[in-house]
Order: sequence, then C-alpha cells, then structure tokens
Amino acid sequence: MNKKDYLDALAKALDCLSREKRSEILSFYQEAIDDRIEEGMSEEEAVCAMGPVELAAESILGELPVVPRAVAKTRRKSPALLWVLAIAGSPLWIPLAFAFLFAVASVYLCIWLAAACIWLVAAVCMFALPFGLYLAWCGVMTGTFAFALAQAGLGCVLGGVGLLVFNAAFSASRALAVLSQKWIRKAVSPFKHYEADNTCAVAA
Repeated sequence: MNKKDYLDALAKALDCLSREKRSEILSFYQEAIDDRIEEGMSEEEAVCAMGPVELAAESILGELPVVPRAVAKTRRKSPALLWVLAIAGSPLWIPLAFAFLFAVASVYLCIWLAAACIWLVAAVCMFALPFGLYLAWCGVMTGTFAFALAQAGLGCVLGGVGLLVFNAAFSASRALAVLSQKWIRKAVSPFKHYEADNTCAVAA
C-alpha cells in the first residue's frame, strides 16, 4: 500500500469526524510517513510502519473526549442510528444538558460571588476611615472630644483592616480566577481536550 492509498483509507475510516479534525489527522500521518521516507525507508515500508488503518483509526477515536468519541463511534457504525438515538433520546438528554449547564454556571457564579464578597468587605472597611474621620470632626465641632477620639481611632483601625482585606482580595481574586478556569476545563473535559493534542501514538 502506498502513501496515497493509506491516507485515503484512513480518511474513509475517520469519515465520522469533522472535516477539520480529519484534515488535521491526515496531515499528521502524511508528515509522519514523509519523515520515515526521509530517514531512508521506502514508501511501502514507511506506510507499513504506521500500522493497519483500522488500528490507527481506533486509536485516534479512542483519544477523543468521552462525548465526541461516543458520537463518532456511533456515527461510524450507522449515521442513521445516531439520528435515531438523538431524536428518541431527546426527552432524556435535553433536560440533562440543561441541568448540566445550570450546575456548571451555578458553581462558576458561586466562585465569583465569593470574590465579590471579599471586595465588598474591603470596600466597607476602607470607607470606614473617611467616615470615621468625618464623625470625629463632627465630635470636635460639637465639643464631644471623647466621641471624636473614639471615632477617629475606630476609623483608622477599620481602614487598616480594609488595606489588609484589600490585599487579600487581590490574592483571592487571582486564586479564584485560576479555580474558575480549572472548573470550566473540568466541566467541558467530556467534550473537549485542552492539552496539546498529540493526534495519535504512531508506532516507532
């Protein structure tokens, strides 16, 4: 089998994938064959070293995320079966899909509500400083110096706490941003790979 026959057979075996994904895989295999030819193999030897087409196709499909893999394998067996399952199972999978999206959005929202609460505490404490100084000035103007001193002290203390919380809010926001990104990646992992995608393991 020459290179063209091998790639044509592989393209046919991967007809269940999208055109873009299939083109990416075929380019990878074509480059792998060309590399072997450049190393001194004949075209037939290079193709043989890639392994049987069916085995390569199964390996490629096996590396897909869970949901695309199930869809691709069902489509490969029978495109009509995929439509039948999609339509017949719609009363089940549509509510499940909405529930899944709602759960993902809820956790994501909770993560950022936590960040918002920290910033709110920081803002309130920071606001206490000018407000405390204003009350202290009012106390001085009315002759209640003990009240003025207490308000100025309380305002300064809360302002200092606000600065600490403000710094903590920055750190927490960065940590929560990383956490939210990890959560989104985890949530969509059944549908998509985020890692650098080595299309398949090619036999040495």
